[in-house]
Amino acid sequence: MGKLRSGLLPIEKLLRSQEGSMAMMTALVTPVLLMGAGLAIDISNMTALKTRFQSASDSVSLAVASRIANGDLSIANAESFGSALLLAQMESDDARFSNLTVTPTVEVTETSIGINKTWNVKIGGTASQDTTPFAGFFGKDRMDVSTSASAVTGTEEIQGALSMAVVVDVSGSMGWELDPTSPKYLSETLGLTTAQSNKVSTKMNEAAAYPYYLTAENMTYILENFVFDDCGSMGNNKTDRIAFLTAIGMPTNTSKYDTKQMCKLTTFSSKNGWISQQTAIDNVQTLVSVAHPQIKIDALKQALGELFTQFSTADPTQSYVRTGLSAYAYGVRGDTDLEWGTSSASNYASAMYASGGTASTNSVKWAYNELKSSNATEATEHYNKNGQTPDRFILFMTDGDNNYSSDDTSTKSYCDQAKADNITIFSVAFAAPEGGQELLSYCASSEDNYYEPETASELITAFKNIGVSSTKTLTRLTQ
Repeated sequence: MGKLRSGLLPIEKLLRSQEGSMAMMTALVTPVLLMGAGLAIDISNMTALKTRFQSASDSVSLAVASRIANGDLSIANAESFGSALLLAQMESDDARFSNLTVTPTVEVTETSIGINKTWNVKIGGTASQDTTPFAGFFGKDRMDVSTSASAVTGTEEIQGALSMAVVVDVSGSMGWELDPTSPKYLSETLGLTTAQSNKVSTKMNEAAAYPYYLTAENMTYILENFVFDDCGSMGNNKTDRIAFLTAIGMPTNTSKYDTKQMCKLTTFSSKNGWISQQTAIDNVQTLVSVAHPQIKIDALKQALGELFTQFSTADPTQSYVRTGLSAYAYGVRGDTDLEWGTSSASNYASAMYASGGTASTNSVKWAYNELKSSNATEATEHYNKNGQTPDRFILFMTDGDNNYSSDDTSTKSYCDQAKADNITIFSVAFAAPEGGQELLSYCASSEDNYYEPETASELITAFKNIGVSSTKTLTRLTQ
């Protein structure tokens, strides 16, 4: 017993000894603390990744749903677009997360009830990053998080209706040719600067004395074989002059001056590098319009065709759009009753001709009387067919001045009454003088509803824009 006791004494001394105990405790506790700290970092990183991934999924689901509803994204492309957008958002955070990988999932379902549609967009997936080395003690070197977000959007189609009374000027000035020598026309058709257009306009006005040689064939020949500086020899060298006149099919006894002018007025485009020789050749057909410009009323017919096409496209069943047309010269030339679709107005427009004086009162009065709220005809027609209250429009166009100021006064009065009755007026002053511009500007419901085209293409664009603007009332999408 004594020997056993004596054998235990060294152990008891060791246990009771205070020397080195701190070091031992530190050695035992430090790994535990480090693992705890590492675990805390991993949990913090996982929380941050989860939060960021959720935020990205939320924003992407909304973006995809909005694009589908707005018609900017098809359902067929929604999955690839959503995946790419989610990856792009997460990849911007590569520096925050260690060896980040993302596997997106996108699901889009569409539900239709009648004409209304709803899209449910679900975005999510998994994201993972490396853990701290201490997590390896637990056999975990990657940390995964998953998330899901959804957004629901839809459209409700609200069908509207409209009635438009078209008032157009067919007076004698509508039979005039558009001025192809105006600087604005040249700038538009040839792509010239303002300074270039002014110079070319002057030359083209001079060319009006020589319309007989302005054919595509002659102009192409001159442009391809002569430059401006060659033209001087036409007056001094008889051989050159005869060769030039023969080439373009002109009498060889044409005067020296006229020959030089024909050469110069065609080759102006290469003088001083205004436009290149090749560009001038490419524009021969446009330049020929000096001799064969477009008639105003023909341009009007094209513009009306564009307007009616807009209506037919927006209302293929002829259930929501009613149109009528009144053409005036010195009084009403003719009109069509407002009817479903555009066929009567279109047919009348195609047969219009230009002649006579200008008096807009009675046609504008016709338009107002057809559409005014105290005349229940239009409201009843729409209610019986489509159950809607129509938006009402007048399109008023002229190219000139009324012959008498009294027509300006009375026309303005009917425009005032129409606007007070919530009838929207679009007005178009087509290559019109100052008086016509002032009248049409006054009648327009707003600055945005007033157009001042000078060329055929500008007129067609104006009527197209009016068609687009007015048919917006037919289908509106609410989200």
